[in-house]
Amino acid sequence: MVVPVPAGVSPDRLPGPSRPRSWYLVAPSAALRPGQAMGVQVGGHEVVVFRSHEGRVHALSAHCPHLGAHLKHGTVQGELLRCPLHHWSFDGGGRCRAAPGRSDVSALPGPRTWPVEERFGGVLVFNGAEALFPPPDLTGGEHVWNVGPPVTVGCPWLPLAANAFDLEHLRTVHHRELWDTPTWETPDRYTLRLRYTSRVIGTGASDRLMKALSGNRIRVELTMHGGTLMSVKSDLGRTRGLLLASLTPVAEGTSVRLAVAARRGPVPGAAALVLGVSRWLYTSFLRRDLSVLDGMRFNVATATADPVMRQLLDFAVGLPEDGDDARR
Repeated sequence: MVVPVPAGVSPDRLPGPSRPRSWYLVAPSAALRPGQAMGVQVGGHEVVVFRSHEGRVHALSAHCPHLGAHLKHGTVQGELLRCPLHHWSFDGGGRCRAAPGRSDVSALPGPRTWPVEERFGGVLVFNGAEALFPPPDLTGGEHVWNVGPPVTVGCPWLPLAANAFDLEHLRTVHHRELWDTPTWETPDRYTLRLRYTSRVIGTGASDRLMKALSGNRIRVELTMHGGTLMSVKSDLGRTRGLLLASLTPVAEGTSVRLAVAARRGPVPGAAALVLGVSRWLYTSFLRRDLSVLDGMRFNVATATADPVMRQLLDFAVGLPEDGDDARR
């Protein structure tokens, strides 16, 4: 597949979808308690996620199909979400189950439903009638996760993703050098994977710690999932790091949310300590990027000259765009 590379491409004419049809990390699981409803943004759509009193999470379109009240103000009753205005009650499948004064509610409309799963300590919602692919399976149950708050960066999602695949800037921004030639693969339409090994040439506190932990040989596996989730596995020799970054297009640019993992261990509190160190290392690493990417106008013509970023652009062109399909 060939990516068009006209000179002077503007940010609203980037290759690939402006809002990929994919999975979005919308909230930490811990933020959605049993009996609670929450309004979230899913790739340009308003959605309400709610957790039943039995602990199951559901996702519905944000507005009641009756007169349009916002369901984030609704009340969770068992497995149902009750509209705050006229008390129509909907199940997780979008079916109306009760309405005051009506004995038969089978013909009443219900809100659209959205595929939803809990992974990585967070709630993921797919912005389509049906999930086109499963969420990434990064670990078993041996890890604990911490999901951080979102940070908005003033540029589209593709330049943010390209930044992760821009190995030249590892030296200029992150003070890393490659040990060998990077490799990549595309197992399917929704997955692009890059592997490389780097060494630290920086002298900052996080650089020195990374150098000590890794023996100055850091093996990285970076995977883009559907254009909206990026997983990073770092093998430092003595320890391993695991990060998931969620990219959500918003009016101001892209909302970035990080989830960091630590392996469970036999020592109480050890995972929390490892989680804190990992979060600090990843945050220190990524903070160098987010500020300089704000306001970026991505030059596609130049990016295609880089063989690794070219792989990303080819991948982006093949991703599906968000649509207006619905399911009842």
